[in-house]
Amino acid sequence: MFFNQFPKIQYSIENNAILTDITDYFRYVDIVEKLANNLYAYKKVQIGHGERPDVLSQRLYGTPDFYWTFFICNDSLKQGLSAWPKSDPEIKNHIANQYKNISAFRFPMSEPDTNNTRRTPLGIPILKDKYLPYLRLCRPIVSSPIGERIFAEAKIVDYHPNKSLIWIDNSTENWFAEEEASQAVNGSGNAYDLQYKALAKNKLFYTTESANDFTVQFRENENPSVKLEFQSEVREAALRFAPTTPYHLYPSTIDRNYMIESTQYWKDGSLSPAYYFDPTNTDEEITEYQAGEEASNYKSIYDDMLEDNEALKEIKVVAPAYIQSFTREFKKLLNE
Repeated sequence: MFFNQFPKIQYSIENNAILTDITDYFRYVDIVEKLANNLYAYKKVQIGHGERPDVLSQRLYGTPDFYWTFFICNDSLKQGLSAWPKSDPEIKNHIANQYKNISAFRFPMSEPDTNNTRRTPLGIPILKDKYLPYLRLCRPIVSSPIGERIFAEAKIVDYHPNKSLIWIDNSTENWFAEEEASQAVNGSGNAYDLQYKALAKNKLFYTTESANDFTVQFRENENPSVKLEFQSEVREAALRFAPTTPYHLYPSTIDRNYMIESTQYWKDGSLSPAYYFDPTNTDEEITEYQAGEEASNYKSIYDDMLEDNEALKEIKVVAPAYIQSFTREFKKLLNE
């Protein structure tokens, strides 16, 4: 129905001399948003639970044919059907699918402690595209029988500096040994392997206290030059925040010696902060720096997405008495 309004043009699809009649999709007509808010020819309506555009058109105009006018009248719907508000089960399933296997850890910004260290990811090059595919969030589990350190690890998928949140794919949770010559080979199925798998699962998601022994490590041996670049940038960050520590002595293990401190985690990443707010004024958003070590003054991503979806359900429509004249004028302007 919508594209029936458009005129036809002749176009060479194969970029040759043969012309074909096609619909001129490049035409565009829009309403003036400010005027539409004030004119009595428009009104606000609430989209019903799970109500499709054609069903809403039927309810308002007695025909499904005018569904396309909703997308003309509302800036929020300019992306088409993908922007149409979802039903409650749909939005909840959408959030669950989007954050499946995603967890978040909070690493608050902090001032140097008594040892002149700053346990914050600030300065670590997490956001660079060339590093991110190889980075893991790690935490030491235990020492192996031959003295090497064993780490729990999970792939880092994103980092939000303004919220101090590191996101991981928790389906990649695993363990690795500090040295290659380990008695416990990852995936071997032997007693050590099973022991370390269980320890990694319990250790990565701590339960009773904040954890100040996390590291961000480059876990890809096939990219030695990129790994050295990453370690160099981590070393620079470490020297800025802990200048008395001899990181220059550990060129190959720098990423394992720059510890960062997590004060909160969310196994379900959709429950982590969308933004923080002032405890005395929930309408005033604040920065992560003002949120405290363990923040409770935040709106979760889950609640924020539900609220945004609910707000989309109120839209502007053409009043039924004017729908015929609106569509005639739209087609006239489109074909000028």
